[in-house]
Amino acid sequence: MRFFGGSWKTNSIVVKLMIAFVLVILPLYGISILITHYSSKQMQTEVENAHDSKLHFYHNHLQFELERMSGLVNEFSFDETMSTLSTRAAIMSKYEITSSLNDIHKKLGQIMVTSPYISDVVYYVPALQKRVSAVDGIRSVEDEEWKSLLATMGNLNGELSASANDLYFLKSNPYNMNHEEPPNFILGIRLSAVELKKRLQQLSETGGSDITLSFGDKHEVVISSSEQAVSTGLLQKLPSEPQDSLQVTRYESDHNLYYSLYDSDHSFTLTSSIAEEVLQAPLERYKLWLWMLTLMSMVIIIIFSLSIYKSIHKPLSALVKGFRMAEQGQPGVHIPHSRRDEFGYLYSRFNHMIERLHVLIEENYVARIRTSEAELKHLQSQIQPHFLYNSLFSIKQMAEVENVELIQEFTDYLGQYFRYMSRDSHTEVSLGEEMDHAMVYAAIQKIRFGSRVQLLIEDMNAEYRSISIPRVIVQPIVENVFEHALSKRSQGGILKLSYQTAQDRLSIFIDDDGDQLTDEMLNHLHHAFQESTQKQEDKEITGLFNVNQRLRIKFGTGYGLIARRSDLGGLCIIVNVPWKGELANAADADRR
Repeated sequence: MRFFGGSWKTNSIVVKLMIAFVLVILPLYGISILITHYSSKQMQTEVENAHDSKLHFYHNHLQFELERMSGLVNEFSFDETMSTLSTRAAIMSKYEITSSLNDIHKKLGQIMVTSPYISDVVYYVPALQKRVSAVDGIRSVEDEEWKSLLATMGNLNGELSASANDLYFLKSNPYNMNHEEPPNFILGIRLSAVELKKRLQQLSETGGSDITLSFGDKHEVVISSSEQAVSTGLLQKLPSEPQDSLQVTRYESDHNLYYSLYDSDHSFTLTSSIAEEVLQAPLERYKLWLWMLTLMSMVIIIIFSLSIYKSIHKPLSALVKGFRMAEQGQPGVHIPHSRRDEFGYLYSRFNHMIERLHVLIEENYVARIRTSEAELKHLQSQIQPHFLYNSLFSIKQMAEVENVELIQEFTDYLGQYFRYMSRDSHTEVSLGEEMDHAMVYAAIQKIRFGSRVQLLIEDMNAEYRSISIPRVIVQPIVENVFEHALSKRSQGGILKLSYQTAQDRLSIFIDDDGDQLTDEMLNHLHHAFQESTQKQEDKEITGLFNVNQRLRIKFGTGYGLIARRSDLGGLCIIVNVPWKGELANAADADRR
């Protein structure tokens, strides 16, 4: 939708109505955006809080289980059978030793069933080279087995120990920094990585994220809800320095969000990773609603705009179009309508105004045509006495030298000149006839001035000759050249006449090399040609001004005379007339 005849304008009624409507819509739209933004942020916060709660819940659960295992290890390490078997073995019979080992095996089984996260409970007696397992039973062992297990005690900087990718709660009696020195016994609870992983997978399914449980400050043992979490290097994205204990830390990497909780007592880290797109899902829903709101707003604006266009803009456009057509001088301008509203009244008054303008224009046109004809007759009668005197004097001089041939040529030119100037049958002639008349005048002056003047006349294209123009247009310009530019030259005077075309315009260039033209005179002449016809009527209409006015009446204000500095140094008068298509009549010119 464009404004009347071109582009939008800020002072148009349509634009103001549109701006007012947008100003009403924008606050409502802005409030909707704020509500949507607030709701999405709140939803995102709830999702983050849910992840925090999930980590804390699993941490509390795991912490409870680990503390219970730690308590069981400590409690059974004081069991009489376990704690005294090594020291009493030397005085015990083989049967008593076997009976004690079976008793210990039962107790280990009791410990194992206390938690689903216990995969095995082991008891080593280095003095007897025996190993009791709740799963595998009683068997003999080499020293290297219990020594390697004892060497890992506390290697995770806490109660937990890591041995061959297994996690243990270990207790030895007595405790000795020298692991080569055999203790009385070693009691250990091995955690079930399978059960821990199942628990992580259950939590992962409810939250839509991957959860990783790592033990040790350097994550020596890792259990994850999915292999993908480990393969993508999730642990490498964890902070290198231990975090604040029991505080959930949030950070972002590779379009994923990570929530990490560190327990310094048991030296383990819980990490939940969730794809940003999953976390942003609620926000995306709100964005979708926002786009739907935007689309609805645009539809409402478009419907409102079309309504304005139909009820206001379109009728105004028709009225403005009528004014433009009238301004361009198109005949028969009329706005047909059947409206009974305010626009109907405007259309009726516009049509009445156009009818009245046509009457006034026709009256003015007839008056100006009559004035133009009177001016032409005045110009015809304005044969300067000194031109006639100079011509007769030139004939006398040629007769004195008995130059009969030149007298014949000169008088023939004079006859053609006076015949053309005195004929009243037509006010318009072809350009060819007008140029022939101007050349006759130039030939007369050439005979008078002789070698003092040089004529540079370009041949006219034959298709230009049929152009219809007002009579006596070019000759007054040539006369002005001889009178004001060449008459005072003792030698070297030049009159040049040439033609140029551009689109639908023919330009006739009349140049001289006179040295009397000042810049002030040229500017005065140039501005005089550009003045309106009414201003020119207040002046003495003669010579070049008369020619310019007659051309403007005939062809319109876009044609006429232009004055500029000639390339020869003098004055250049350019006569512009149309030469393609149907020539504009005087009434059309006035309307323009």
